[in-house]
Amino acid sequence: MTAIPRGAEERTAGDGAPHVRELDWLMLVVMALTCLGVVMAVSVRGPQIDAGPMMVMKTQGLKLLVGVVAFMMAALTPMRLIRRLAIPVFGLTVLFCLLPHVIGRSHGAARWIKIGSQQFQPVEPARFFLVLSVSWLLARAGTGLSNFRRGFLPAMGCAMALAIALATQPDNGNALLAVMLASCLALVAGVRILHFAPFAIAGLGLMVFVATQHDYVRRRIEDLFHTSSDSQVGLGLIAVGSGGAFGRGLGQGWMKMNYVPEAHNDFVFAIIAEEFGYLGSLFVLGSYSLFGYVCYRLVRQVKDPFLRYVVCGYALMILMQAAVNLLVVSGWAPAKGIDLPFVSTGGTSLVFCLAAVGLIGNAVRTDRTGSFATADEVVVT
Repeated sequence: MTAIPRGAEERTAGDGAPHVRELDWLMLVVMALTCLGVVMAVSVRGPQIDAGPMMVMKTQGLKLLVGVVAFMMAALTPMRLIRRLAIPVFGLTVLFCLLPHVIGRSHGAARWIKIGSQQFQPVEPARFFLVLSVSWLLARAGTGLSNFRRGFLPAMGCAMALAIALATQPDNGNALLAVMLASCLALVAGVRILHFAPFAIAGLGLMVFVATQHDYVRRRIEDLFHTSSDSQVGLGLIAVGSGGAFGRGLGQGWMKMNYVPEAHNDFVFAIIAEEFGYLGSLFVLGSYSLFGYVCYRLVRQVKDPFLRYVVCGYALMILMQAAVNLLVVSGWAPAKGIDLPFVSTGGTSLVFCLAAVGLIGNAVRTDRTGSFATADEVVVT
């Protein structure tokens, strides 16, 4: 049994439910990043639309409201029900990833489902339920995690099913991210690293093949090593560098004025660096670092395997998404359309990231109350 770190003691609330201090810090970090996202949405999109900043505030506020509802639902739904529905709902979300071929197409790829004037990417709910499914399969394996058939195959089979569905869009970046997310969670759980070796070699060969078959992939890789000043990454780097130590000031950046593509979404960090400077960049990096550290402390405290994998999986999901976005903006990874969690204006990403935080809190509190594990639940060994 892992000892609870000093300072992580429980305080008992009036209703007898345990109070976990780390969750307070987690909420504080998420609130800070979400508020920054609203501020940057007004700063970037306010001057670009005819309706002005108030319309942007209403639009982003509505997305945030939906996200808060998703957070509350994830935080209050019994974990037993969530675990029971994880794999069936994940299967549905994989099918949803194929729907854009029929009812939506944009930017030369079938990645968005359009409903009226609104559209969303089904990869966000699919990645969300992938974490739940892999967590349940790893927990069910019990002491058989080192076994290929019971440990590696079920968990990675889910990830490969989603990756194949995403590759048909094509969305190779998110397909790779899904496989990496499931792989990291499996390795943390105890799946043998040797099981990954042949698949990693085959995956590397497949990536090289894809890069040679698609011109846009090849151009992005070439731009990574020879970044031009007029490319998306190059313009983002100009925005980051022009901010200096203290930035130009909120709303005073000019690279958002149709210079940096997707300045409100994929490249919002570049505008933060331009308007808030080096200090603003440190705030974003520090916030995600604190988020990771708090989640690490929570993972160490959770005793039930399924709940522990849920906390770890959603922490990895958010941090990996943030890492990919920041690496792209800073020129260390090929350009890929992945939102910065809690900060980008993408509504689907915001909703499911907030739902993930709600499930982290739900899992921790469920484990503390001891209401999840029961004597009749025996892990097959």
